[in-house]
Amino acid sequence: MRARVVWITIGDVDILEFLDGHELDEFEAQPSHIAKNTTKAASTVRDRIRVLRVAGLVERTDDRGYYRISDLGRRYLSDDLTEDELEELEDFDPDSV
Repeated sequence: MRARVVWITIGDVDILEFLDGHELDEFEAQPSHIAKNTTKAASTVRDRIRVLRVAGLVERTDDRGYYRISDLGRRYLSDDLTEDELEELEDFDPDSV
């Protein structure tokens, strides 16, 4: 079972799973594309992508407006975080973004 981090929402997990759930290792998408595929509002996805990026779970690509899941994001989904990584995520304040 995946470690519970209080500030990570079900919608955040949907975003991470969408970015991770493609055949392409380096799959990347714009927030509007993520929104269409996760039934979340585009504005919500944009806000949450910003939080997930600052937390290190997703990263901005070289293509303007595109994002992909980071290695940390993949380890979070697979419940393979180190204790230090989990502690850093737990200590992260999404309201500071």
